[in-house]
Amino acid sequence: MKIAFIAPDGLSVVLFCKMILKTLKTIPDAQVSVLCDSGDYHDEIEALGVKCVNIAAYRFFSITEDIKYLRKLKSYFSENEIEIVFTFCTKQNIYGSLAAVLARVPKIYSHVVGLGTAFLADKDLKGKIVSSFTAILYKIVGRVTKKIWFTNKNDLAFFRDNKFINDSKTVLTPNYLDVSDYKIDTIEADDIQEAKEICKVSPGEVVIIMVARLIWAKGIKEFAETAINLYKTRPELKFILVAPEESGSFGAVPIEYVLETEKKANFMWQGFQKKVKPLYAIADLAVLPTFYKEGGYPRALLEPMAMGKPVITTDSEDCRGAIEDGKNGYLIPIKNSKVLEDAIIKILGDDKIFKEFGEYSRVKAVRDFDESIIVRGALRQMGLVS
Repeated sequence: MKIAFIAPDGLSVVLFCKMILKTLKTIPDAQVSVLCDSGDYHDEIEALGVKCVNIAAYRFFSITEDIKYLRKLKSYFSENEIEIVFTFCTKQNIYGSLAAVLARVPKIYSHVVGLGTAFLADKDLKGKIVSSFTAILYKIVGRVTKKIWFTNKNDLAFFRDNKFINDSKTVLTPNYLDVSDYKIDTIEADDIQEAKEICKVSPGEVVIIMVARLIWAKGIKEFAETAINLYKTRPELKFILVAPEESGSFGAVPIEYVLETEKKANFMWQGFQKKVKPLYAIADLAVLPTFYKEGGYPRALLEPMAMGKPVITTDSEDCRGAIEDGKNGYLIPIKNSKVLEDAIIKILGDDKIFKEFGEYSRVKAVRDFDESIIVRGALRQMGLVS
């Protein structure tokens, strides 16, 4: 059984897809290929017992580049007589599925892990055109796939309401992660020390971390404003933003904005970081004041939760599934830095709340988001494994 798994990049495969690949490999006679922009992760992916093929997609919208990507996928499927295509993330779901149809692949499956910027409400004319085009393509995907796996009931409802798909083809689960890998006592002491040095953490400082893309919809402005507003009264609070540059994305935050914030607050922009777990380990609190179309249970919350950290996020249908308000963190209104300030101070100002929230974060992550249970269950519902 020749299976092609299509993902955006090697980092996504390593962070999010290991259990999916391990489970697909349990299919009798399975030969699994991973098609992605592998970057520095080629060997790590192949160590999973799969073949890694470097086929990169252009990250942003470009008809020319997207057609090139479609052709490369189609050629690989045809030349290698692929029998099952499994796609992961928006562009891969669309062009991977279309390429599979053109290559006459018998079985196509997709995994929706968030709607992304294409379906944000606040868009310029170009954004609206991209949104309409994406919607047309997703309707085609809904017709040609056997099953689509969602990790957000609101994404599923969006697909259903827009007639992208019928219920018989859907599978719904929470998001998931390797809870054994995100355990604070598995982080090496040297890595923790290195993280402190990278972030220039001084004795007595309290670290608040945000891991996101550098786009406004992730709540970058709210995080920066909070750091600035608390600087005079709480200078020991150190705000760490881990966010790769997004110069070509819709709603990208200019680099100048975060660099200017560094001058006004105890704030540090870290850009892209390959080792995120040690950064979570040195953090006291994780926040995500997003209004982005998240996948229901953002990894930027689940990961620090699994490491026993209190968390704060927005009370939106795309985020609230990760937090039990008042038990492992707080839910706050979107686009409201003042309430974010208050929530941070409330958690950090009460040792009992801080301890109990952190402990319950770990309990909830293990109980509700363990990928060893969720992934196999989803692939069983999709008819891929028994």
